[in-house]
Formats: sequence, C-alpha cells, structure tokens
Amino acid sequence: MMSLYPVFYCSPAAVDAGFRPVEATDAYEAEQIVQREHPGAVTASLSERVTNEEEIRRLFLAWLEKI
Repeated sequence: MMSLYPVFYCSPAAVDAGFRPVEATDAYEAEQIVQREHPGAVTASLSERVTNEEEIRRLFLAWLEKI
C-alpha cells in the first residue's frame, strides 16, 4: 500500500536542502527516491502519520542543525 512520507534531504555538494512528501510503500523506498533525485544527499524520513506542515518544518530545522 502506498503512503506519503515526508522526506528531508541535504546535499552539501549542491548546497541544497529541503523536504517533500514522497509516495512510496515504505520510508526506506521514499528515501531512495529522493536520493536518486539528489545524489549524495543525506536523507531522513518521518512516519506517514506525521502530516502537520508546521511540525514537519520544525522537525526539518532541528534535523538540519544536527547534520
């Protein structure tokens, strides 16, 4: 069953970072999709149950501080 997973990415080489929902069967597959779009990027995903945009943005900023 496909679900939307919020995936964070940070590509130091491209000086690019962001997050977006990815439709996939699980979080691992969602991260692989983003890694193909942003080669070399560090990625992380949230549970498909996390849907609040403010919470996702807050978690993304906290994640960026740690990588």
